[in-house]
Amino acid sequence: MSVEKKETLIQVQNLTKTFGGSVHALNGVSTDIKKGEVVCVIGPSGSGKSTFLRCLNRLEDPTDGRIIFAGEDLMDPKTDIDMHRQKMGMVFQHFNLFPHMSILKNMTIAPMKLQKRGKDEAEGQAMKLLERVGLADRANAYPSQLSGGQKQRIAIVRALCMNPEVMLFDEPTSALDPEMVGEVLSVMKKLANDGMTMLVVTHEMAFAHDISSKVVFMNKGVICEEGSPYELFGNPKKQETKDFLARFIER
Repeated sequence: MSVEKKETLIQVQNLTKTFGGSVHALNGVSTDIKKGEVVCVIGPSGSGKSTFLRCLNRLEDPTDGRIIFAGEDLMDPKTDIDMHRQKMGMVFQHFNLFPHMSILKNMTIAPMKLQKRGKDEAEGQAMKLLERVGLADRANAYPSQLSGGQKQRIAIVRALCMNPEVMLFDEPTSALDPEMVGEVLSVMKKLANDGMTMLVVTHEMAFAHDISSKVVFMNKGVICEEGSPYELFGNPKKQETKDFLARFIER
């Protein structure tokens, strides 16, 4: 039986990011992300995980290196980066919803303005996505009327309204109360099961173990080790990885 070979969606080659000329947030990061993969990026605070994620859609401008997304070099000055950002949904720690707009308006403003979609089409898709995460009854509510977990679920489906090719998550549960974490991770698991390409910076080790195709361990601005969850959690090769994972096992 032949194994289907997944197409590479993002190639990262020798990515470097320095601040102030001397602080290396990223120091020669290279990895591939295949279509349909769920890649979880783990590591201690300050290891460069969030900087890496933000460089992928040029929210942070890399100092050096290449990012090839769907065959296009995002570091090429001729590349329309705004067009490519529309293909990369981004979910942050804090929800970044517009407080003066209803939930439905929050979800439809970008598809209507950036993709020139009609109001009926944009609202129809938004309502389907709200139903999918159990929040259709909150379409006319405002962000201040929602819990943290509800706001983060809205932030996820708002990104999905743009029909992205990949979803980037920057510690999406770190600002949530513990009882709200599960409802957000549940939405992300459904996305993964539906075949969405996802890159997730997370401290949720059980989630990374259960849902990842690949786990990337970063420390001090470099990728120390990467592999399947079975390999990385079950038999880490580097001492830094073992030390980091031991902190979670001891809890």
